[in-house]
Amino acid sequence: MNQRTTRSRYVEMGFGRRGGFWAGVVAVLSGIVVIVLAVLFSALFLGLFVAIAVGVMVRAWLLGRSKPSQPDVIEAEYTVVESAESQRRRKP
Repeated sequence: MNQRTTRSRYVEMGFGRRGGFWAGVVAVLSGIVVIVLAVLFSALFLGLFVAIAVGVMVRAWLLGRSKPSQPDVIEAEYTVVESAESQRRRKP
């Protein structure tokens, strides 16, 4: 059997670890600070990646809009001008 003193019983009641009540409070506060910082940095990086993705999507959308959907076709009227030189080339 284990023998316990009143001092060891008090230490065990302080969040179940050695050092007493204040050590447990410091450990819990440190854990909360670490978790808050982890969430903050995760949200920061997630926001950064979302902003980059939105920027790339908008740029791709704008580049897609600038291209015409129909192939390039130029409609024009033209006139054929016959000259004496072109007539001589045709006659063999």
